[in-house]
Amino acid sequence: MAKGAMMSDFSISLPDRPGELARLASMLREAEVNLVGLWGYGAGQGKARFYCVPETAEQFRNFAHSAGLEVEEGRTFYLTGANHPGSLTEWLDKIASAGINLHAIQAVQMHGEFGCFIWADSEDWDALARLLT
Repeated sequence: MAKGAMMSDFSISLPDRPGELARLASMLREAEVNLVGLWGYGAGQGKARFYCVPETAEQFRNFAHSAGLEVEEGRTFYLTGANHPGSLTEWLDKIASAGINLHAIQAVQMHGEFGCFIWADSEDWDALARLLT
């Protein structure tokens, strides 16, 4: 049985150079901010964009403020469940059948479980929450 939760996510723009992610990770460790998810991409023109999904949004907001980081806050849906061939597809089919438009997904599988972050149109958040919780 899959379980899901609506969560806050935060994006941060950093210079695209060696050590920036390590510096951010050290700052998070120092502030005792635990993340559920972290990923990033080079965005061009010497910039990189990192996305953080913290266990506690308020703690992350306080951290970002005290560190002087400019962040953009959004929301994501975190879905986890037992992994088998087609397990994620079953959920994607349910989402599509409900007429919910997804913007993005990040998914991984490990030790027989899958986990994914899902982003949708803002007008679909309530329907997505009803479907996945």
